[in-house]
Amino acid sequence: MTDRSDPNRYLRIEGRQAELGMYIHALHCAWLDNPFWRTSFLLTEQGDREQIHESIPHVTIDLTKGRGLTLTRAAPIAEDSPPPPAKVARIRPPRRKPRTDVEMATALTEHATATVSRLYGEARLGHSIHVPDLTPVVEEIAQFIAKGSATMLAVTRLKDGDQYTYIHSVAVATLMMGLARHLGLPKDDIRIAGMAGLLHDIGKMHVAPAIVDKAGKLTINELAEMRQHPRLGYDVLVGIEDLDPRIVDVCRHHHEKMDGTGYPDGLRDDQLSVFVRMSAICDVYDAVTSIRPYKRAWSPHEALARMASWQGHLDPEMLRAFIASLGIQPYGALVRLHSNRLGLVVREGDCPLTPIVRTFFHIPDQQPLPPEDVATATDPILRGERGDYWFGERWPAIYDEIMAQAALPDPPRRRLAGGTA
Repeated sequence: MTDRSDPNRYLRIEGRQAELGMYIHALHCAWLDNPFWRTSFLLTEQGDREQIHESIPHVTIDLTKGRGLTLTRAAPIAEDSPPPPAKVARIRPPRRKPRTDVEMATALTEHATATVSRLYGEARLGHSIHVPDLTPVVEEIAQFIAKGSATMLAVTRLKDGDQYTYIHSVAVATLMMGLARHLGLPKDDIRIAGMAGLLHDIGKMHVAPAIVDKAGKLTINELAEMRQHPRLGYDVLVGIEDLDPRIVDVCRHHHEKMDGTGYPDGLRDDQLSVFVRMSAICDVYDAVTSIRPYKRAWSPHEALARMASWQGHLDPEMLRAFIASLGIQPYGALVRLHSNRLGLVVREGDCPLTPIVRTFFHIPDQQPLPPEDVATATDPILRGERGDYWFGERWPAIYDEIMAQAALPDPPRRRLAGGTA
């Protein structure tokens, strides 16, 4: 953690000025362009020095752990001087930049989680936090999800107990930025959405760790203490100069509900900003789909179906936009396949984007079909449809029959497939 109370401890220099014996405190470059697995280390290898000179624009060095910047170079060694003692080569694992989407998502998630952890740690100790430290993380997530966020979200689903709050914050930031892009918000607003996601749970740093990390159901008293975290986070952020007020709003109100039964202020409907409505959905979705030691993770289809059935909790229009931004249809959704068949999503396929659909109607012939479970990896979903548009008053009975055949353990409400969720 950076000790900002000693301004003489750290020095930012150009990468080409890095010399052996310096302690590298931070590398100022995009994480995916970073050739090192660590961000802080004593510079002892000539090869590492050359890599910094070639590829890192700036570095920050820690003057208490290594040498400082010399303004003049040492005199050249005389020809008759004895050679320096040979160094024993240290065996180190091969270093390479991540190449596949999964490797890049994993590296970015680890880097983002470490950055959030350091910032949250400053808040836990009562220090003022330096929010601009998160700006490079937001930019890197934005660049990565520009080509799709599915891989990033898959990497964040498995969360260790000690790191849950931090990885959850990274996942919520990713979800919020993806939703903001889908809504067509300006570039600056997309970045603000990401920053809000990274900071929304910072108040948990002032809740007892035994409660935050408890592997099981909270008692009434523990739950009451946990529910203080939005207020506590607000107190951390509200005094930070130049911090966008929408970030503070999300921190305080991401547990509010549309019907006014949320906390801490019991706001409802139009009292909830667009960013708060976004954060409420993204926060819940990541929580219920995350793999935890003490609970079963809901599949994306199950999570979206259940979330859509919660009356008065989430903004239904925003939830529809969220579902569209993920490209994932909930269980029970009526969809049209590329083959012009109608069917209902009944279970997960090879991945959340390619579920199994039970087809029952051929659109060009306007005729029913024998029920068939179809893998949408080979017959893709074109779009969602409205059951009441195609079948009118007959739709509820058709839906009930098909879902009974599917034998889902907890089928969603009929209205999901009717397109009115």
